[in-house]
Amino acid sequence: MHTTKTTGSLQSLEARIAQVLEHRYGDGLVYLPKEWPGQLLSLAQQFGFIDAEGYLTRKGRALLARYYFA
Repeated sequence: MHTTKTTGSLQSLEARIAQVLEHRYGDGLVYLPKEWPGQLLSLAQQFGFIDAEGYLTRKGRALLARYYFA
């Protein structure tokens, strides 16, 4: 069964996204260091961790709390 591998991959992706979300201004706007792949920011938006304008969402704050980056 591939559930464990898929779950591990999803957790790894969420951990990377949480690292991206850690790069935010005090008002919640997320920015990406230029050496990081832009796909991570796109995925964060696609999964609802940041909104269309680039601000951290409630779901994003919950992800940060889960990975202890908050």
